[in-house]
Formats: sequence, structure tokens, C-alpha cells
Amino acid sequence: MPPKTEGTIGLNNYLQGKNKLTSLSWVETPTGPQTAIVWVAVCKIDGVERGRGTGAQKYVAKDNAANQAIAYLKSLE
Repeated sequence: MPPKTEGTIGLNNYLQGKNKLTSLSWVETPTGPQTAIVWVAVCKIDGVERGRGTGAQKYVAKDNAANQAIAYLKSLE
């Protein structure tokens, strides 16, 4: 089964529609012991943190952060 990445894809599509895809950047950091790594992903838009997510896999953390970023951006509309 492919990983669920609706938030990440949705954020990319949203920013592409606003012609701001190049403003997106990520900081991904593994934390915790080697046997139980938790990923922390920070979604930045124009260098400003707009979402933060965690997960046992990097893609889960990014997706959670992307969902927060989308919610923030849509609240500005």
C-alpha cells in the first residue's frame, strides 16, 4: 500500500496554484533512540514556520506538518 501523503500533495498543489511553490522548504530531524526514532518535520513558507508534525516515518511527519500549513494558509483567505 502506498504511503498516505494527501497533506503534502495538497500543500504542493495549493502553493503551485498561488505560484509560490518555490517558497516551500522543509527541515526534517530524527529524534529519540535508534530503535524508536520519531521524525519531526517543520514546514516553512518564505522561511517562516507554518507547520510542524511528528511521526514514526518521515513522510508521516511531513504530511502532518503540511496539513497544519494548509490550515494556516486557508485561514488567511
